[in-house]
Amino acid sequence: MARIAPHETEAPALAAWGKWDKLSLQLILVGVALYALGVLAWGTISIVAMLASGNRELTLAASGDLPAAASAGTATLVDGGYESAWVSVTDLAPVTSGLLTAGTIIGVVTQVLVAATFVYLAFRLLRRRPFMKSLTWAFITSGAALLLGSLIAQGLTGFGSWLVATELGSTPDAGDFWPMAISVDLGPIGFGFALMLVGSAFEYAQKLSRDVEGLV
Repeated sequence: MARIAPHETEAPALAAWGKWDKLSLQLILVGVALYALGVLAWGTISIVAMLASGNRELTLAASGDLPAAASAGTATLVDGGYESAWVSVTDLAPVTSGLLTAGTIIGVVTQVLVAATFVYLAFRLLRRRPFMKSLTWAFITSGAALLLGSLIAQGLTGFGSWLVATELGSTPDAGDFWPMAISVDLGPIGFGFALMLVGSAFEYAQKLSRDVEGLV
C-alpha cells in the first residue's frame, strides 16, 4: 500500500468541477471579494471622514413618548415609545471620540478578515484543494477574531455611546431622554464560534482524505 510522505501538507484534489459549478464558484469568489473590498473602502472613507470632521454618527438608546402624529389613523395606539435614535454629534471629548473611532476600526478590520477567509475558501474550492492546513487556520483565526473583535468593538462603542449620552446632558437618574444603557449583539459571537467549528471540520476532513488516499 502506498503511504503519504510525512512532509506533504495538501490533501488530494477533488474531482473536476462541472461547467456550471465552476461558474457559480467564480461568481461567489468575485462577489465575496467585492464585498470585502467594499467594506474596506467604505470603512476607510468613514473613518477618515470622522477624523477630519470631528463628527460621530451612531445610534443611542432613547426613552421618549411618541408624537401625536404617530396615532393619526383609525387604529388605537395603546402604548409606544422610542427605544433608540440615530444621532450625529460633534465637539465630543477626546476620550469619547477615541473610543468610538477605535470601535469602528476594529469592527471594519474584523469584517474584512472574515470576508477574506471566504474569498480564500472559494479560491481553494476552484483549485479543488479545500482540505488544507492553511484553510483550517484561516477559519479558526477569523472565528477567534470575530469573537474577540465583536466583543471589543461593541465594548468600546458601547462605552463611547454611554459617554456621548452624558455629554448630551444625561445623568444616572431615571427619566432622561438618553438613558445610560449599553446594548450588546450576540450574533457575531455565535458566528465566530461557528467559523472556528468549520475550521475544525476542515482539519478533520484533511486527515480523513489523507487516510483514504493512503489506502489507495
